[in-house]
Amino acid sequence: MVALKPKLMLVENDPYFIYLLRLYAEQSGFSVVSTNSGLRALSLAQQEQPAIIVIEWDLPEITGRELLRDLRSEPLTRNTPIVLCLWPDSHRCCDTSERESVLHKPMQYEDFVKALKGVDAWPEGNPERPRFTPT
Repeated sequence: MVALKPKLMLVENDPYFIYLLRLYAEQSGFSVVSTNSGLRALSLAQQEQPAIIVIEWDLPEITGRELLRDLRSEPLTRNTPIVLCLWPDSHRCCDTSERESVLHKPMQYEDFVKALKGVDAWPEGNPERPRFTPT
């Protein structure tokens, strides 16, 4: 029997960061589902029920703040760990809870790992000190 990988949902509109975060997530043992539409993200999260969601804070159609609020108001996504992905100079006007962490752009693999561990979303069975190896 093949073990299913935990699912990471990526909500990002920059093709470079979609590629980079997908590489990091897959290297870490996740399967990835993604959307570049903040408006589609809530329904996709309810449908896919990911183990963790990574949200770009500065989405064009809906802000990361609005998406975070919507995800937290829905029973199926209320307790899903969320990583907020933003530039250090972004004007983020909310505090994070124990179910949320921040990942600053530009990022290294170690930053990605730290953000996931910050919300206790690191896949079981993965080594404590993983190494990113580009494919």
